[in-house]
Amino acid sequence: MLMEGALPNYFTINGKAYPSTDTVPMKVGQTIKIRFIGTNNNFVHPMHVHGGPFQVVAVDGVTLNESAKYQADTVNVGPGQRYDVVWTARRPGKWLVHCHIPHHTANNNVEEKGGGGLMLVLDVH
Repeated sequence: MLMEGALPNYFTINGKAYPSTDTVPMKVGQTIKIRFIGTNNNFVHPMHVHGGPFQVVAVDGVTLNESAKYQADTVNVGPGQRYDVVWTARRPGKWLVHCHIPHHTANNNVEEKGGGGLMLVLDVH
């Protein structure tokens, strides 16, 4: 078990930390499937999307039956877990996808452009 002073403080999405993460261009009405994968062995990441809720469509590689799919605005992604969610662009704006644990979005407190780490932007026009 890691001791508090030895905890990592640099997290990535697709191997990149914000602001180097991809910005995803979208149009109002489009949908995007986002796959959250807990590849870390020590943390739960409460992953959240701004701009409206998403629908959870698969958990741990198993597609949910229509009756089991559900709306959420945050999913707690633990080590080895996987969530597939579908988000619909409801209105124009720059919508943030991020972890709700502040230090997971701070890049060891060397923030750039207002954040770092587990963040990306959905840019809806």
